[in-house]
Amino acid sequence: MEIETTARLGNRVLFRVERDTRSVFQIFAYFTLPGGIEEQRLPCSSWKVRKTVHGFEEGVSASGILLEVPRMDWDRIVAMREDLRDRDNLPNICLVKVHSRGDVLTVDGYTLSARVDRTTWEKISHCMIEVDTSLNDEVYEGDHFTGWIIREGMEAEVERILAESREKMLGRCQ
Repeated sequence: MEIETTARLGNRVLFRVERDTRSVFQIFAYFTLPGGIEEQRLPCSSWKVRKTVHGFEEGVSASGILLEVPRMDWDRIVAMREDLRDRDNLPNICLVKVHSRGDVLTVDGYTLSARVDRTTWEKISHCMIEVDTSLNDEVYEGDHFTGWIIREGMEAEVERILAESREKMLGRCQ
């Protein structure tokens, strides 16, 4: 997956999501610096804002170089990377019991053991409900939990959708 964009100085920047040496999806920038210096391939870490004598500069931090590109392009490539990482979770995701009983809110249900990709989330979102037990001043049983739990009675539906997503993913990998 990749996105091509133009930096503030007019040079072309290609963001590409690739696996690193540990097989984790990372974002790499391919670009040529103004003046025709040979093409660079640098890992990108984050969006950065820095103050200079000329005002504020913002862009993608790539091994000490600030690539001044549109924020929208960076956000899109980060979303692509996160989707690929979350898709890697699919084979190992299971339902995890969550229990918290407090003075205001009690949660007794299941959550997912890891994040899922956007496509899978769109399919299961109707089965999920967001909870935040920090509303409780006192917790009598369990622990605080903030996140998504599966609506009561929808566990089998979520497991079915996860199984379908796994099968589709495995079909693409073969």
